[in-house]
Amino acid sequence: MDAKKCLDCGAENPAEWKFCSRCGAPMERDDQEKEEPRDRFRTVVAVVIALVSIGGALVAWRVARASSFAADADVSGIVSAVNRSQALVASEADMYRDMRTYLQVRIHDLLSDSLAQESEKYPGEDPERGRLWTAAWTETFVAEQYMDQVDIGPEYIRADGSYNGQAAQDIDMAHRALSTDIDPQGRHFAQADRMREKVQSLMGLALVLSLALLFCTLAGVIKHPVKYVCLGLGCGVLVLALVFLPLIERRFG
Repeated sequence: MDAKKCLDCGAENPAEWKFCSRCGAPMERDDQEKEEPRDRFRTVVAVVIALVSIGGALVAWRVARASSFAADADVSGIVSAVNRSQALVASEADMYRDMRTYLQVRIHDLLSDSLAQESEKYPGEDPERGRLWTAAWTETFVAEQYMDQVDIGPEYIRADGSYNGQAAQDIDMAHRALSTDIDPQGRHFAQADRMREKVQSLMGLALVLSLALLFCTLAGVIKHPVKYVCLGLGCGVLVLALVFLPLIERRFG
């Protein structure tokens, strides 16, 4: 028994049948009728492949941008960490210098108070009283000279008169942060990590697009009706990728 293959799906049918038993397509067509559907299908496949390629190029561009931002953020984080280390060293040096100077102020103030109290033990006409008063004022003058060497605000002094070095250093670091990037919270490194997560997400999206390209390529070379399924899968994956791309951009910025 003679049999003929369907021009669309390839199924074998009896020679006398006019239509395919599987897909219902006419068993005999002229050359033009045979070529037009194939040409249309190839055109659709070519357009979809072009769209997948454009999508892949777009994803590759965003990956490059995110990688560049991550590298810049890492550099900024390193510079900020170095600036912070330098600022801490300078701040500690200033704090210890001021603490040492303030200690001298306290010593001379205490000496002045002690000499003044000692002078009260002598009558007004006693030369020793005058000498002690002179020594007390001398110690006060020396204390004022030391005090002029530093700028110590009341916020640096505790209630008992001692010097609060930690408060002085905290305030000094706050002032330094206004002119230098010292980033105590590490926001630059956090931004770099976020950009690297974005790169990983975009690379996953690029893998999805490669699947779309694979399906479309199969649709272009397969003659079996499954080619329509491959084309549909390729289009579906492409649409899915185009939907997820703005979502990734919105999430990571």
